[in-house]
Amino acid sequence: MNGINFDAVEQTAKAISEDRSLKMRNWKAQIKWESGVVNKLHIRDFDPITMDEPAPLGGTDTGANPVEMLIGTAGSCFAITFEVLASQQGITLDDVVVDVEGDLNAAVFLGVEEGDGGILDPIITLKATTSAPKEQVEEIAKVALQKSPVLASMKTELRLEIV
Repeated sequence: MNGINFDAVEQTAKAISEDRSLKMRNWKAQIKWESGVVNKLHIRDFDPITMDEPAPLGGTDTGANPVEMLIGTAGSCFAITFEVLASQQGITLDDVVVDVEGDLNAAVFLGVEEGDGGILDPIITLKATTSAPKEQVEEIAKVALQKSPVLASMKTELRLEIV
């Protein structure tokens, strides 16, 4: 449904239900410094992704900055979760667009002032053309907000290891 391979999803769910040790999967990324504030993000066998900062923050603007990647990743995970949940309910998706925005206090990052240095007032906007009524889309979107692994991870405290 909607191009999602539910046979693979069902096989994975069945395998996990039969062997709970399969429920955990380790995901990895490696970030390698190039120069200045340019880093290359390596994930599995995909081409590296260039991460940089815009010129006012000391970069060369050759790639998205980590904040842009974070909100993009959060929006992508929300979209995928919404698409899977809607498809599981037999809803045809004609178009799904997710916009994400949030504010960041650059003064905190630059050490000019104290405060919350994270993303402030994030907003996810969903525009979906589907076979479902708006009320059903809203309910699925609310569940997607709760089930999105990336959005849930943004609430988790990180552990830092120095080697």
